[in-house]
Amino acid sequence: MPKETSIIPSTQDTDQKTVISNTARPAQSHKSPKLGIWIACLFALGLVILGSVSYITWNWLKNLQIPLGVANTQDPSITTFNVQRTATYADLNFTVLNTQYATTFPDDLIQSGPAVVRVNMRVTNKTTNQVSIIYYDIARLLAHKTNPIAPTNVHLSTGPRPGASETGWIDFPVAKGTQLAALKVQLGSITLGETLVTIPFSGSFNPKSYANKSSPQSLTFSYDFQGNILDYHLTSVDIRYSYQGTQGKAGDQYYVLNFSVDNNNGVNISPGYGYDYIRLVVNGYNRPPIDNTLPNTFKAGSQHVGGRVVFVAPKGLTTLNIAFLLQYVAGQDNFNVNL
Repeated sequence: MPKETSIIPSTQDTDQKTVISNTARPAQSHKSPKLGIWIACLFALGLVILGSVSYITWNWLKNLQIPLGVANTQDPSITTFNVQRTATYADLNFTVLNTQYATTFPDDLIQSGPAVVRVNMRVTNKTTNQVSIIYYDIARLLAHKTNPIAPTNVHLSTGPRPGASETGWIDFPVAKGTQLAALKVQLGSITLGETLVTIPFSGSFNPKSYANKSSPQSLTFSYDFQGNILDYHLTSVDIRYSYQGTQGKAGDQYYVLNFSVDNNNGVNISPGYGYDYIRLVVNGYNRPPIDNTLPNTFKAGSQHVGGRVVFVAPKGLTTLNIAFLLQYVAGQDNFNVNL
């Protein structure tokens, strides 16, 4: 009988294979203790180097001086020059109280030059109008052999309220060693072509050249409107460089004609506003008013009705030629006024 062979391995064979497999596995390697010592030494050396570099860098940064602006470790030396001069610009009175020089001012954080000139001012609004001023446009410091210097910092409002005043300062960048007595402050917009006002800090100064003037008058103009006579009594003419907070153009002045009007008729008379029929004749040409407060209608029997008519004309006129237009027919009545 043939011998049968089992396809299932015997338990003995399996145990033998397991033993053989275990005996054939190579032995695990073990790290040398010397390598760990070397790693520890290198780590300790790195810590020592890092600590040394950090200590040296900290001491270098601590002693390093980096200029971040003007040093304020001590109060700067300030030179003050008394001025006390007043001039009128845009219907406001500007008084330069004093001016100061320093390399810096503790309360001025805006500085673009090696030194600063501070102009301390009092600004007064004696009018009934709110006047607005842009100092960065109209204020300039005048120094010898330099262009007009614009402000770097302003500590004034855009204009005091009607009937009020305020005090503040304007800072200008200047060269070191600038002498205060030789400086001037200029008010007026060059861009707009305004009449400029200059206040020198010392030397000759004539504030009346910028002041308003008034020429008293006692003339009466009889104006015939549709067969009815109105009597215009010219009481005064004001000559001004500014009107209602607006500075006039260079070479011009404002001429303000102040009237008192009587209507002796038994009916209302409506000639229109002064814009319609009153003119200033300059070099043979009629100029209309820029402002008028005369009423459109004068009531029957009304007396002393006040109003003004305002013109712009070349400065320095000594005679005004006033025209009343006839309106419904061609022609006009001309009257001369001596100032």
